[in-house]
Amino acid sequence: MTSLFRMRKRTHFRFIIAACTALLVAQTALAQSTIEGTLQVEDASPSLIHVKRIDYPALQLGTWVEEILVDEAGDFRWNAPAEEGLFELVAPPWSWIVWVRPDEPSSLHLTAGGATARRLLGSPGRSAWTGEHPTQWMDSLVGLQRRANRLRAEFLVLRSNGVDVQQRDSLVQLNAALEASFESQWLRAVNGCSTEWECDLAWQIKLNEAVGLGRSRVVLDSLWKASSMGNPERTWASRLVSPGAYSGWRAVYGGWWLERQVDWAKLNEAVFTANIDSLASAMGGRWKDVDRAEMAAAWLDKANDQPDALVRSVWETFAFPAPLVTAYRALWDDRKIGRFGYAVGDLPWTLPNGDLSSMGEQCRQPWTVILALKNGSGLAAREREVFSQVAENMDRRDVCWVVLSLDENETNWRQTLSGRRTLDETVGWVGNTPRIMETLGLAVVPQVVVLDEDGKIAGRNMPLPSEGLQRRLQEVLPR
Repeated sequence: MTSLFRMRKRTHFRFIIAACTALLVAQTALAQSTIEGTLQVEDASPSLIHVKRIDYPALQLGTWVEEILVDEAGDFRWNAPAEEGLFELVAPPWSWIVWVRPDEPSSLHLTAGGATARRLLGSPGRSAWTGEHPTQWMDSLVGLQRRANRLRAEFLVLRSNGVDVQQRDSLVQLNAALEASFESQWLRAVNGCSTEWECDLAWQIKLNEAVGLGRSRVVLDSLWKASSMGNPERTWASRLVSPGAYSGWRAVYGGWWLERQVDWAKLNEAVFTANIDSLASAMGGRWKDVDRAEMAAAWLDKANDQPDALVRSVWETFAFPAPLVTAYRALWDDRKIGRFGYAVGDLPWTLPNGDLSSMGEQCRQPWTVILALKNGSGLAAREREVFSQVAENMDRRDVCWVVLSLDENETNWRQTLSGRRTLDETVGWVGNTPRIMETLGLAVVPQVVVLDEDGKIAGRNMPLPSEGLQRRLQEVLPR
C-alpha cells in the first residue's frame, strides 16, 4: 500500500462525514466543555464515537452532531456543549445514553455490554462516570428496585410450590420492608437534587416504582401533582426535553386509548366536526377537564405508541400548542427515515483506490440496488456471489448494482475488496456509520435495499439474492 493510500485511509471517516452535507449537522460556535473519557470494547477501539443529541428523550428522537475522535489507546476528549444535555453515544454495535451536566466535571468510561451484540445498532453498552454524578444514585435506586422485585418473585414462587414461608415472613411484611428501604434511599436522593432534570429523574423512578407496585390511579395522580414534573407552572416545552418529565407523565396517564371509557365513534365524529370539546368528551375520564396542552400530550403519546389514521387526523385538525406540534412533527419525520419512499440523498464513500467519492458520482443509472455487507460473514460472501449472478442475469442498463461495505476498519474493508469479482463491480466503503445505516433502514447484514429514479427507498425488506431477489426485482423495477 502506498503512503498516500495509508493517509487517505487514516482520514477516511473524517472526510466521509465532512462530505455528508445532507446528514451532518454543522458545528456551531456555542460554548463547550471538554469531557475526558475512555472506550473499551472487545475488538480494537473504533476511531470514532458518533454522537446524537437527544431532543425528545421520551420519544427517543435526536439529532446527529459532531463526532468524538478516539485514539489508538481508546482515550478521547469530547468537546460537549457547555449546557445540560442528554446524548446517545454510538460505536456500532454499541450504544450508550449519557447525561451531561453543565460544564461536566466528571470523566466518562464506556465499555461493551454484558450480552453479545446481535444487531447492527442499538446494543446497550455500559457507561460509568468517574467522580460524583447523579446517575450513580439513580443506578443504585434502580438496582434496589430490581433486587426487591426479585425477592418478591422468589417469595411467590416458594409459596406457590407449597413451601411454608408464612412463619418466617409474610408478603405484606416483605413488601413493607422493601418499600421502606426504597423510600429511605429515594428521599435522600430527591432532597439532594440540585437541578430540574435531576429532580425529574428522581420522581420518574418514584412513579415507576408506584406503577410497578400497582398503586391506584388516585395515588399516581397525587404523586404526579406533588412532583417537580407536575408543577402547574411547568411548561410542556420543558417537560418534553427533560429526560424524566414526559416519561413520568406517560407512566401515570399514558395509554389512555386502552381504557373502556373511550368512545371511538364520537372521536371520529369530533374530528369530522373539528370540535375540541367533543374530542375531550369522547376520550372520557379526566380528559374532559384537562387543558389543550395536556390533551396534545395525550395524542402525542398515542402517536408514539400506536400511530394510525385517526392520530394523523387529530393533529391535522386541531390547533395544539407549538411545542407539542413541533415534537409531533419531529416524531413524524423520524418515522420516515429508512422506510419506503424515504429520499436517501447522496451517500459519501471511499472507493477501492482510496479516493473519496459518493454513490451519486459513481451511479449514473436511475435505479440502484444495494447489497450491504460486512467482512467476516460467510452468509454475506455467499450472497455477494449470487448478487453478481442476479446482476448478470438481469442485465439491466438502468440499474447500478452496488456492494456497500459497512466494515468498521481498513483491514476488514480490504478483505471485502479481495472478494471483488471484476473491476466493473461498484464497491463503496461507508464504514460503520450509524446515520447511513438509519438512512437506508439497515438492521442486519447482508441486506438488500433498492432506490428508485428519485433516490427514494423502493424496497427495503427485499429478499436476499439466494432467496428470490431476482424475481422480486422483476416486480419492482420498471418494465
